[in-house]
Amino acid sequence: MGLGHEAWKEARTVLQKLLSANETTLQEDVGLRSRAFVHQSLAEMHLPAEIGDYTDFYSSREHATNVGIMFRGKENALMPNWLHLPVGYHGRASSVVVSGTPLRRPMGQIRPDETKPPVYGSCKLLDIELEMAFFVGPGNKLGEPIPIHKAHEHIFGMVLMNDWSARDIQKWEYVPLGPFLGKSFGTTISPWVVPMEALMPFAQPNSVQDPKPLPYLCHDDPYTFDINLFVSVKGYCQGKGYRVGFGQCRGKVLPALQ
Repeated sequence: MGLGHEAWKEARTVLQKLLSANETTLQEDVGLRSRAFVHQSLAEMHLPAEIGDYTDFYSSREHATNVGIMFRGKENALMPNWLHLPVGYHGRASSVVVSGTPLRRPMGQIRPDETKPPVYGSCKLLDIELEMAFFVGPGNKLGEPIPIHKAHEHIFGMVLMNDWSARDIQKWEYVPLGPFLGKSFGTTISPWVVPMEALMPFAQPNSVQDPKPLPYLCHDDPYTFDINLFVSVKGYCQGKGYRVGFGQCRGKVLPALQ
């Protein structure tokens, strides 16, 4: 992943060739095939890569507005800077875990009664956030920004992500520096990455931003994907899950390359 865009393309081309119906390299070599494949029933899913850093962005206008209403009320829901720049903060890379990893309900200061001092206890308002995340390959030199027209050369692929959130802890602690314990107790991602190379044929035009962003954030390359997602919740004793939410990776969202 750290080798860069050209290496990704080459590796994908080689894998596609090896797995094609007309390619006999693996089909005729039993020993090689046994080393190359793991039976699905024996496979154990891991994090797809070492997480060197993790940044969380406020990309959806609806999400930013809803959380703003939750914490500040309708009158001050969307902060002015959201319309002009990709709002984000650095998360805790060490608490990013693969799907299926158990998480403990976090502890922290909460203030259920705003007329009284805070108390210490377990989170009572544990929330989920259905998201997509990017894996970034090669980075940039310290102090040298990546121009937006070259950003695609650094984005390897996408994963599903659950940005677990302890809302009552987050609400009390986030002013003035942003989330801390309310977000850092665990972030779940899928064990598989869909390469951008596979998604690019389905790229759609980006949503129009109003007001228009500053020049360093402007680009015309289609880099939005019409991916529909939904969340189902299933208890231990339930036979099927119940859909509780859905989302889309298009609409009023900031362009991914920003």
